Amino acid sequence: QPQGNTDSLQQKTSMNITRKDDLVKWLDSLEHEYEQACFAMGMANWNSYSKEGVADLDGAKKKFATIFLNEDARKVIQEWKPKITPNVDAALARRMEMWNRCFIGGAIYADSDIAALENKLQKTITDFQFTFEGKPITRAQVQTQLKMEKNPKRRMQLWLTTSQLSEKVKSDLLALVKLRNEKAKKFGFVNYYSLSLYLNAIDEAWLLQTLNELSEQTDEMFEKFLKVTKKSSAVKKVGPWDFDFALRDAASLSDKYFPKDSVFKTLHEFEQEIGFPTDSLPIKEVVKDIPYGGLSLALNIPKDSRFLVNPTTGKGFYQVAFHEYGHSLQAVFTKDSTPILKGYEWIPGAQCGAFAEGMADVHGEFTDNQLWLESYTKATDNEIQNYMAGRWLPTLYRLRNLLKNFSIEYEMYKNPEANIDSIEHSVFKQYLLVDLDSLALSVKMEKIPSTFAASIWYTSYPCYYQNYILAAMIATQVHEALVNKFGEEIISNPNISAWLTKSFYEQGELIEWSEKIREATGKGLETGAYLRKLGAIK
Repeated sequence: QPQGNTDSLQQKTSMNITRKDDLVKWLDSLEHEYEQACFAMGMANWNSYSKEGVADLDGAKKKFATIFLNEDARKVIQEWKPKITPNVDAALARRMEMWNRCFIGGAIYADSDIAALENKLQKTITDFQFTFEGKPITRAQVQTQLKMEKNPKRRMQLWLTTSQLSEKVKSDLLALVKLRNEKAKKFGFVNYYSLSLYLNAIDEAWLLQTLNELSEQTDEMFEKFLKVTKKSSAVKKVGPWDFDFALRDAASLSDKYFPKDSVFKTLHEFEQEIGFPTDSLPIKEVVKDIPYGGLSLALNIPKDSRFLVNPTTGKGFYQVAFHEYGHSLQAVFTKDSTPILKGYEWIPGAQCGAFAEGMADVHGEFTDNQLWLESYTKATDNEIQNYMAGRWLPTLYRLRNLLKNFSIEYEMYKNPEANIDSIEHSVFKQYLLVDLDSLALSVKMEKIPSTFAASIWYTSYPCYYQNYILAAMIATQVHEALVNKFGEEIISNPNISAWLTKSFYEQGELIEWSEKIREATGKGLETGAYLRKLGAIK
């Protein structure tokens, strides 16, 4: 656990800060308290999932509330931030910028009304008992059956099970959206989505333009996929419930090439090849049944990072393990000793979620590299060639589905009084090219009920969907840079670790994420590499 001075924040803010030296002393003390809170929250989350100890989530959250609901502390940041410009002291100016963001994000994170409604919704969503044909069914079972069910009508009924939950929680979710918006307006933002993007240092106009570009560049490909789906599913009109079934035979490699009990051995062997000393790193790995594919927690950066992976099978299991290991590598190779610049994930504004996911995806992406597949699996050349030729299909569907989920949420925050059911229908038409109103007529239903509120992401990870798209863009752009730099040695050159560490990890949040990408790859983040991987452009 981080050690040091334990003065309370109340005592610290009462000191008279008249000089830069006073400010630095006060910040050091404040950041010690902040790191203690981060450790407590990390430990509580770890115990909550690993079951290794007591998970005191409420106690951990109170530690953050002590810091971020303290008005005196907020005033110190507001008063001193304009005085400390990068010309005066670049590192201190960056600390002030990060604290300014965190005091905004932290005030919302620690807000008791928002937290109470979030907790209520989270409990309802996680505990909800779905039924299908009069019998209980889980989300995972719905997903599995959607891939296997040959009868289109049963597929539709299966897909519609999530509407049972959506109808129940919709009004509470919209109430939560309004609460978050109210808070955002107090900080001078038009809504909570705009505030969230600001805290992640993502330019809103650039983001909308980028997502629009991805949509336009893949429209034609998705239309082709729709025709294939229509044929393979034997339906007159394609519904959203037909996609998983159509994708079930899409490019994949046999699970036998990814033995479950060899995942960490393969992971360590590969990461050692590219220069990471896996035997001596403070990274703990656990396989555990959790509600996510994987979960990485940096408890004490850079001395203690841990991750859990859900015991699934096949290539997907390996990809998740590599992804989570990527999160941990970023944490343990962070050299900045200033707590606010270490990139702890808890408070909105302390890091950019898209960049963190992108750094993890860089490692997950290795498992999709042809040279890696040839070296680390026993798949035949023919099987690998077939996989490489068809892998764009599930990737394309995932992109369009993420665009759909992002758009529903973005519109929801823009106007929570609007008819979100109608917005959901129009967004399905725009990105998945399915007309839910026309489908309702064809199956003699008055309307297709909404399903959007059943997503736990809108409740527990608000304004997050675009991060997965940006992460894929980051990972593919970094991989193109790696190929330019290391060529065929992309899976074997021990200098890769040094390049990744120097370019992306060691400086923590001292440098803005977008600058790191520009510096390392020679250009700002753009859609090119991702679209090339999809085969949408040459």
